[in-house]
Amino acid sequence: MPLRAWLASLLMLATLGAHASQANSESREGASMDSLLARLENSSWVAEGPAKPQRVAYVFTDMACPYCAQLWENMQPLVTDPANKLQVRHIIVGMINPKRSFSQGGAVLAADNPAAALALHESRFEAGGIEPLLPVPAAIRSQIHNNTGLMIGLGLGGTPTLVFEDRQGQWRVAPGVVKPDALRDEVFQLEKPKP
Repeated sequence: MPLRAWLASLLMLATLGAHASQANSESREGASMDSLLARLENSSWVAEGPAKPQRVAYVFTDMACPYCAQLWENMQPLVTDPANKLQVRHIIVGMINPKRSFSQGGAVLAADNPAAALALHESRFEAGGIEPLLPVPAAIRSQIHNNTGLMIGLGLGGTPTLVFEDRQGQWRVAPGVVKPDALRDEVFQLEKPKP
């Protein structure tokens, strides 16, 4: 579902009366879209891809989520593609297994190189992932709580959930494991490799 349409429907239910004008609705939608993007930008995330990207995408990621590990694996050839201009920002949440989600999420966020820690965790997910951080420092626990609150507040119910801008400039929400072809074409917007 396009994020703008989803956000607009939420806004209409939550804040707009039945008699609001269309111009007023569009103005609120634009302002709320900017606010949403600012909230995503200001969350605690781990970046993969170019340091100075042309575009960004966000993915809500839980360290106890096998589907997050699968999506991460599907993304790796695209993240490292020399033509890639997209930075993927993993917003670490604690939804599935509070102990594992927070202790391993904390280990990723506290690492000297969070992207390398995330890669280590996701590539070794079946073997248990990264060594947990115990106890999780209060500041990092707060980051994961805030990220989880953001996800719940947006009405997103599961991980992974990918938020990205399509080729038409529309923000979209893709829950679950996005298949490699859709990732390449719609999210990363890379040309297919030549045979």
